[in-house]
Amino acid sequence: MAMNFRDHPLMTRTSGMKTWPPRWSSTGRDKKDWPRGEVGTLQQAWLHKGLDTCLFLFIEYNGSQYIGSMYFDDVAFCYEVDTLLKSNLGLSIKKIGDLDVSYLL
Repeated sequence: MAMNFRDHPLMTRTSGMKTWPPRWSSTGRDKKDWPRGEVGTLQQAWLHKGLDTCLFLFIEYNGSQYIGSMYFDDVAFCYEVDTLLKSNLGLSIKKIGDLDVSYLL
């Protein structure tokens, strides 16, 4: 059975907070202009070396750059997501959300 990336059970933290899609932000734009949801194209994924449950995603959307962060409860899953994202650079955030990750269950 297929499992979309966005729907994987570990994409919801024990607090109930969903980690996908990230909340996008930018220093070059007013907060009211920040995009929301599965928008843009993934340019880079970066695993925080000091926090092994934190990933930063960099996207391009409508000609501007934005950053989002993802936090996980499970360290191993965070590393799996890092690998998945780095192997899908250039894909739209929506298409990444649609990826079948049933192999991660």
